[in-house]
Amino acid sequence: MIRKMAFVFLLPFLFYGSVVSQVQEFSLKQAQDYAVLHNFQSKNAVIDIALADKKIRETLAQGLPQAEATIGYTNFINLATQLIPAEFFGGQPGEFMEIQFGTKNNASVQAQLSQLVYSGSYFVGLKMSKVAREMSNLQLEQVKLDVKQAITSAYILCLVAGKNQELMKETISTMELLVKDSKAMQGTGFMQETDVDKLSLLLSDLKTNQLNAANQIRNAYSLLKFNMGLTFKDEIRLTDNLDILLMATDPAGLLAQEYDLRNNVTYRMIDAQQNLSRLQIKLAQTEYQPTVSAFLSQSENAQRNAFNFFSFDQKWFPTTIFGVNVGIPIFSSGKRYYKVQQANLNYEKSINTKRQVEESLSLGTLTARNNFEVSIETFRNKRDNFDLARKIYTKDQIRYKAGVASTTDLNQTYNQLLQAQGTYLGAMMDLFTKKIELQKMYNQL
Repeated sequence: MIRKMAFVFLLPFLFYGSVVSQVQEFSLKQAQDYAVLHNFQSKNAVIDIALADKKIRETLAQGLPQAEATIGYTNFINLATQLIPAEFFGGQPGEFMEIQFGTKNNASVQAQLSQLVYSGSYFVGLKMSKVAREMSNLQLEQVKLDVKQAITSAYILCLVAGKNQELMKETISTMELLVKDSKAMQGTGFMQETDVDKLSLLLSDLKTNQLNAANQIRNAYSLLKFNMGLTFKDEIRLTDNLDILLMATDPAGLLAQEYDLRNNVTYRMIDAQQNLSRLQIKLAQTEYQPTVSAFLSQSENAQRNAFNFFSFDQKWFPTTIFGVNVGIPIFSSGKRYYKVQQANLNYEKSINTKRQVEESLSLGTLTARNNFEVSIETFRNKRDNFDLARKIYTKDQIRYKAGVASTTDLNQTYNQLLQAQGTYLGAMMDLFTKKIELQKMYNQL
């Protein structure tokens, strides 16, 4: 019975612990997909599309029937007094009578229905709002590319930082064993205390580097979680590793692709902006055109000395009006003309901007391809150098134990190993960075 009670008591805490310690696992693709949905920039880009949709509906509604109603009430605390000749009512010439016209209480109810019949700016505005919707879609696509690029870079940075720490642990493990053996040799008189101290100093330096490596991992994971839209308290584990991602690099396949400018999001956005500039010309030209609208108005009016407007036996006096309004532009002292000229000049600017973007994207793609090719060769070279440095360091450790190599020799090869390790990991990070840049130009992230 006591065991059952203890189990029931501990059950909530066991469940709470399992919830708190839950770790989310992400491959690179899963991290990208998650970030596209939860990153703050992505969320705002989706909202911008919704705003563009609402703007289209707002513009469309301007050309549909509009109805409105007004209710008015007026109380004449003091009715206006008019003076009229008294002789009209049998008085003496030259005298005036004071007369008040109207009623103390007046009420009116009016409803009006209006319809836009023709407006050139309305139809052009509809087209412009649709182009704006297209630009919002392209902006979302651009944001997705930017987010995927940021996630890929942060993901790779986490893996490279982890690889750096892994290599640090290997070096520390071998160095600790070497220090242990050296102290044993010192105890037997086969090694001087100074040499042991030098090794201990190297080991201490390695442990300091390991602390820095651990801090780099924490910072890299924090950056990745921020870009993904996670909180810093969320625990994540990365399921991809550097070997898998390196195998998926496929340099030959990526470099063999033909670049199509029309697939680039930036180019398509510039193209949409040029369409918008072209519509601005048409919008300015519509100011030369007339606008036509029609309306139907129905009103009911009541004049009472007493406030009895809710009495149904009292009369209300109706008024019904139908009308058509035609606005005809005649003379604006050149205002409309110069407005069209400004739109034409802005369109010419958009043509130049589009050409500039075309050349810039072509140059950027060529540069990205060249950089990627160089990064491949650099990575291979630095990887071979790192393998060679590890081989030399291992041999020098053996030579040191045998008494052939000095502490100075070991210290020198140790520094060479650290330098080779840093340049190797840097070249690996640069390889992924250059690949991401080229993939972004191809719109393939």
